[in-house]
Amino acid sequence: MKKEIRAACAGAAVLVAMAGMQDAHAQRAPWWERQKAAQAAAQADGGETATQADAARPATPQPASQAPLVRREKIEGPGYTWIEAGVARLDVDLYDAGEHGNGGYARGSVAVTDGLYVFGGYDRVSRDWNMGAQQLEVAIDQAEIGLGASLSLSPRADFISELSLLRLGARLDYRDGDYPQDGFSGRDHLYAGKLMLGIRARPVRNLELWAKAGYLRVDDNLLVDHSMVGNVGLQYRFTPEWGLVGEAEFYEDMRFYRLGVRASF
Repeated sequence: MKKEIRAACAGAAVLVAMAGMQDAHAQRAPWWERQKAAQAAAQADGGETATQADAARPATPQPASQAPLVRREKIEGPGYTWIEAGVARLDVDLYDAGEHGNGGYARGSVAVTDGLYVFGGYDRVSRDWNMGAQQLEVAIDQAEIGLGASLSLSPRADFISELSLLRLGARLDYRDGDYPQDGFSGRDHLYAGKLMLGIRARPVRNLELWAKAGYLRVDDNLLVDHSMVGNVGLQYRFTPEWGLVGEAEFYEDMRFYRLGVRASF
């Protein structure tokens, strides 16, 4: 787990480096862009005298063949209004036993202001064991709702912080065909708070990356303890609105993997 957390931090460091990339045609205006605009204004004032002198000279038309034809595409920063759904997998390592479950997830995010957004999601995975007449099914679900804040580092990268509340639930069903009276079913849940810090970047038009690290604090219980958290993911946009998303989230004893489709607005 410590290696995975370090990997998430290393990913965040790589994305911080991406934050230094310049894009004169980006559609966002952070501190760096304002400084460049101020420098451009100062140069314009310094060259005013030369411009007035050149104005007296007759203008020489530029041949059409020599006209500049350079055209750059505009690249926006990361987006914060979207919905997403797909398949999920959970790997659990508890008490020297490793198991996994498969299922699905859905989540979304809405930008409230330029620097604030709300987000939420729901994951559910399950696993069945068939032992002749005996059957056991375990299902684990996770619901999350939170508030995030973004700070522009460059036209293509943001520093983000997220605070969320989680509800972790589990359901167990046991059935015995030979002894139906021995069957039982149970359900329980607990709450947790999660704080995440990280970087979201969009280095090219159709690719978005993120890396986050944080801490999960869980209600007192006998099974799940407090945990460090790491999260890395990417989105490949095959159109401006639709993209394919892959993500991995690491806890001390659990790992969530998600693969889905996102619609951005």
